[in-house]
Amino acid sequence: MKKNQNVYESATRGLLQKLDEIVSDRSQRLRAKNLTLLFRDSFQLDSVKHATFYSDVGYDYKSFPYDSFGFCRASSMSFVALMNNPDWRLMYIDDLWTYGPHFFVMHVPTKTPFDLTFDQYAYDGVQIPYDMGRVAKINGVGKEVVVRFLHSVGLDFNVAVKNIDRD
Repeated sequence: MKKNQNVYESATRGLLQKLDEIVSDRSQRLRAKNLTLLFRDSFQLDSVKHATFYSDVGYDYKSFPYDSFGFCRASSMSFVALMNNPDWRLMYIDDLWTYGPHFFVMHVPTKTPFDLTFDQYAYDGVQIPYDMGRVAKINGVGKEVVVRFLHSVGLDFNVAVKNIDRD
């Protein structure tokens, strides 16, 4: 278990470093880092897992192999909604990919994938085909996922929903 914790923390540090490399605007970079840390810390909490997964589809989240497992949709949609900046775009790899579906965020100016849950695949050595990603929208069910996830991590989900409704 300790080894997985070290790998998880290393993956989180890698995401923060990636933000340093791709985001030049200081306030946007700090906001993205804060959300990344909050979300990654929250992935480890049973209360967040329960709110995000169980009430929606009844997933047995206690059997998930890694803390980031399954959070791609909720965290990517929430990240884009809270960043509220056209530099960040929600992307989706459909289930044509053997391991799909999968959501992630694209930093548009640099065309760099920013994947809050990449490590759920990295543990098993699976490369994510980001080039298969297509622009995604946050629909009604997606809004419910965002609200449930953000409420469980203690953020103002009303702000996120207002930002989603701007499109």
